[in-house]
Amino acid sequence: MSGAGKGYSMKPLPVIVVFLITVLCWSVPARCQTKPYRGAEYRTIGTMTYGRFEVRMRSAQVSGMLASFFTYFDPANPWNEIDIEPMGRYSNETQFNTIVPTQANNHVQRQPLPFNPHAAFHVYAIEWTPDYVAWQVDSVEVFRQTGAHIAQLVQPQKLMMNIWQPSDVNWAGTFNPAELPVYAYYDWIKYYAYTPGSNGSFTLQWTDDFTSFDATRWQKATHTWDGNNSQFVQDNVAFKDGYMILCLTDNLHSGYSGATIGDKDVDPPYLVSARASIHQIRVLFSERLDNASAQNAGNYIVPGATVQAASLLADQRTVMLDMAGLNLSGSLSLIVVGVKDLSGNTMAAKSIKVVMPLPLPIRIDVGGTGSSGYRADSVWNFSSDYGAVGGAIVQQPATIDIAGTTEDDIFRSAREGISFYKIRVPAELTYTVSLMLVESKYQAAGKRVFDVKLGGSQTMHVDIYQQAGYNTAWQPVFRNVIAPDGLIDLTFAPVVDKPVVSGISIEPLGDGVEGETSNPRGAGPEFGTFPNPFNGTTNFRFSLSRGGAVTIQVFDILGRRVSSLPLGYREKGEHSVRWNAQNLASGVYVCSLSAEGQFRSKRVLLAR
Repeated sequence: MSGAGKGYSMKPLPVIVVFLITVLCWSVPARCQTKPYRGAEYRTIGTMTYGRFEVRMRSAQVSGMLASFFTYFDPANPWNEIDIEPMGRYSNETQFNTIVPTQANNHVQRQPLPFNPHAAFHVYAIEWTPDYVAWQVDSVEVFRQTGAHIAQLVQPQKLMMNIWQPSDVNWAGTFNPAELPVYAYYDWIKYYAYTPGSNGSFTLQWTDDFTSFDATRWQKATHTWDGNNSQFVQDNVAFKDGYMILCLTDNLHSGYSGATIGDKDVDPPYLVSARASIHQIRVLFSERLDNASAQNAGNYIVPGATVQAASLLADQRTVMLDMAGLNLSGSLSLIVVGVKDLSGNTMAAKSIKVVMPLPLPIRIDVGGTGSSGYRADSVWNFSSDYGAVGGAIVQQPATIDIAGTTEDDIFRSAREGISFYKIRVPAELTYTVSLMLVESKYQAAGKRVFDVKLGGSQTMHVDIYQQAGYNTAWQPVFRNVIAPDGLIDLTFAPVVDKPVVSGISIEPLGDGVEGETSNPRGAGPEFGTFPNPFNGTTNFRFSLSRGGAVTIQVFDILGRRVSSLPLGYREKGEHSVRWNAQNLASGVYVCSLSAEGQFRSKRVLLAR
């Protein structure tokens, strides 16, 4: 909503028009405007502090104006605001911004988009937490702010949408009144409360499908400000065909006079990311895909390797490529062509760099610069391999001795008040996750207590002093950890005072699994499944470098064996065995191959 600039000079109006305007203003004073245009703003009555705010909208491609989606502390004293602003002058970008009450109050990001935001509906979201503000496009995070200014975003804010014509030509571009009326379309809005430690940190509170005006939740604004060439009027908030329309009109007209609203998907899917694991590449697309084209292995090319099979996961946006000859020590690119979305839009050939997995084991010096095989601490963002969300770095002097460890340097640094730590790992394996903790502040139990939750499966109640005492290392362990989505997600929830962590160690579970990670492809047996995820039956595929006895066992996420297949002696070469899981419940299972004196593990998802 910021911006001020030079106004527009208007041509003299004909006498008859002046007369009509005078009569209109005299007879209906409320409709007499001092601004040359009429805009609109739709705002919640109530306020929210933190949360996720999501909208499906289509903006308007007209230079000199914009339609927005934002949060705002009313009356902006102190100023708190978080913006999504698709500027009408640009056909391949949108603008993100946070505004806080300091001299450098604007923190603007011009975000490139792989589509025209004015041509079709897309989903945009703001995530606002005490630790960061993140923006998402089509349910994928594209930008995050974690600077010191985020701590100033503490005021309860209203959720708003508006359409207006700025006077700042340098920012908004030149406006041609002949293009009026202009409309922006909003399909629905969802609000999620910030609930760290549950439901992925955000819990849905309400949805508005915009079938009609809900006066219990929303207001139609009737104000303006300097730098805004439009006056907001209630009539320019309209509802039609299940959409809310914000209208920008001249000074004589208001309301929606357009045709039936078109809501057609005109954009082909685009590549968001490609990440390699041990024998797979996980490819994320922008939208749900046509099943046949997504699972056609011929639509994927990885130079130097072979795509053996492609499997579309349950979200219909993620494709798992089963690979042969995948060299994780080099650089890889993925070429995709011919993949379609559910509307039949087909991708042209696109290429993306494949992100390689971190070498295992992974050891992180949380709050520190890294040494002795430990990686330096990092702040999490959408492209990170690992990193923290929240927490202040605290450091003990180098002269302080930490009892119970030889790794004093790692335990001397920490993040206090941390909310999350996230680490990307190969999805095929099972892990042991160790925390490195030390109490260097309190010398009594009960002074610092917190819970650590790992994904949705395991929770640990922590009182470091009670377990280890003062300035003494303690390393609690999570075992049998699986990460079907390739992400280990640790949540730290305060009970008394602030959570603190000094280090994290992630190791593949068991000697055999470690062998799978450390040996190059082709050394020892190879093991995979297809399809994965599967519904009822899947195929175990394995390759032996020499003949020998083979056994495959299947375990649930609690480590209980649910199936055993003693296959006896098998010759050198490729083999396939069909596994029937009809009697098992949907969920994640760990499959273990024993052959050639080694073990290989593979996670599978049974989805009925």
